[in-house]
Amino acid sequence: MPTPEVDYPPPLGRPVQPPPAPAETGVPDVAPQQVLLGAGVVAVVAAGAASLTDAGSTAGLLVVTLLTTAATAASLRAARRGLRSSEEALASAAVVLAAVGAWSAGDGGASAVLLALLAPVFTVLALIARTTLTWPVAAWGALQCAVLSGLTGSGLSLSPHAAVVLGTAVVGLAVTLAVRRAAAPVALVTTAAWWTTGVVEGAALVWTTESTGAALLDGSLMLLAAGGLLALRLRRQLRPLLGHRAVVPVLAGAVAGAAVSGVLQTAGPVGVMTSGYLGLALATVVGTVASPAPTALLRPAGLTTAAVLTGLAVVQLFGTGHWSALAALLAAAAVPAVVVAARQPADRPGALPVAVVCLAAAVLFAEADGALFPGWAGPLLVLLCVLAVAGATALRRHRTEVPLVWTAAAVAGPGLAHLAQTGDASGLAAGLAVVGAAFLGHGTVTGRAPSRAGGCVALVLAAWLAAGSAGAEVPEAYTLPTAVVLWLYSGRRLATGASWPAWGPGLVVAFAPSTWLAATEPELTRLVLLLVAATAVATAGARWEVQAPLVVGAVALAAAAVGRLTVYLPLPGLLAVATAGIVLLLVGAVYEERRERARAAFARVADLR
Repeated sequence: MPTPEVDYPPPLGRPVQPPPAPAETGVPDVAPQQVLLGAGVVAVVAAGAASLTDAGSTAGLLVVTLLTTAATAASLRAARRGLRSSEEALASAAVVLAAVGAWSAGDGGASAVLLALLAPVFTVLALIARTTLTWPVAAWGALQCAVLSGLTGSGLSLSPHAAVVLGTAVVGLAVTLAVRRAAAPVALVTTAAWWTTGVVEGAALVWTTESTGAALLDGSLMLLAAGGLLALRLRRQLRPLLGHRAVVPVLAGAVAGAAVSGVLQTAGPVGVMTSGYLGLALATVVGTVASPAPTALLRPAGLTTAAVLTGLAVVQLFGTGHWSALAALLAAAAVPAVVVAARQPADRPGALPVAVVCLAAAVLFAEADGALFPGWAGPLLVLLCVLAVAGATALRRHRTEVPLVWTAAAVAGPGLAHLAQTGDASGLAAGLAVVGAAFLGHGTVTGRAPSRAGGCVALVLAAWLAAGSAGAEVPEAYTLPTAVVLWLYSGRRLATGASWPAWGPGLVVAFAPSTWLAATEPELTRLVLLLVAATAVATAGARWEVQAPLVVGAVALAAAAVGRLTVYLPLPGLLAVATAGIVLLLVGAVYEERRERARAAFARVADLR
């Protein structure tokens, strides 16, 4: 008979393993009291609603009032005893019964009044029973229902309608900031619709009304709505619902800027200019003082507000054709951009290009209005391009360099176009030369091939325009500058790199056309100059042991000589030269053969013992 196993206790000091968790069934755990409480709430609410239709309006309201009072008292008692499920269930029953009774009052006005009275009652109950979640939610819900009931069929104009909706949104933001953590998401979600609708209606009003008072009222409410939205980021539990950290401050800043600019524009052009310069001043202050930390709210909100204020002013001035005022505003806009770039290096990639663009736009608008002397816009834009390239060169290897260079290139385009419109080829050539030298210098210092290539192209075009305006007809006036620019593009590689990639393209461009013309045309001056240049280049290549100049110079020299003989020597002379060449080749071959035989004979003799 087997001995039964004895279950000994674990040794002292060893932790006792917990029992295994019960297997999950996929159905959430529901306590029996929750089922009973839910069924009871449904039954009580159904009884109260039925009494409104069966027992008549007065008797039904009395029954609903008694049931609501009893459910409220029971909820308060359950809250004091710590019965969380019971207090929430009874409070929910009381709220639904009270809402049913208020809606049964009939017309929208009476219902709105009753619902509005319920909101402070529920607020007091929320202060008494702080553990009950239903009371604060019900207070905010009753207020919303009261506003909806009052607005339905009221026929209000846009101004009071927008003010009511914005006021409700502001209250909802205050409720979201003040209620318990569990109720805050509910308040935020229900406030979002009021906030969006109110902002849209308020913006439409401040930008269309001619009444300064109405615009000021709705603009102030829009500012409160923007401030309340910004304050929501202070509640940590709401941040996941608010999206990326930059969304809320940017949206709040945009709303605030639209509100202030809309109110100011009711004063006419003076208000528009005030809006623009107010935005510039705000951008300067915020860019100087506000913290650039990623979690900071003041900086993105303030810069967005400033951008909207100035941007809307620019749009209005552009639409009304006030070019001089617009040019002055854009020129002033470069100041805060430079201040922000100087104070916050992280913002330089965006701030400095904005400054350059603002100055360029100011020049163009000033010229359009006749404030600039004719012909000044092109040189000023070219000068601005050169300054931007110089700044990019000074900021090499910084994130600002590439955006600033692209901005300079974009500014150079209109500048050169204005120079071309004057019809003076020499002025355009000078502008191209200045721009090309600037970009070539930047590419050489920073090692950026696109800048070098762009600068070289501009220099080549400048040289061609200068040659054309001077009436030059010889092709060397176009090929030699191109060759020089190709060598400038190679830069340091002329001394350190392989000779063919560095020297070859320029040498071929410089010698090939001239060699062909020297060989095919009777002009003696070109031939002499070509022979001198080819001899000098080949000699220099041999002296410094550089392959490309040696080969190109020798080939040019030989090609010019042979071509000249081929083209201009009479036929008997050509036959004589050919015969002499053949004889020389035969003599040379025979001589080499005899030397090889003699060398072999001497080798065999040396091998003898």
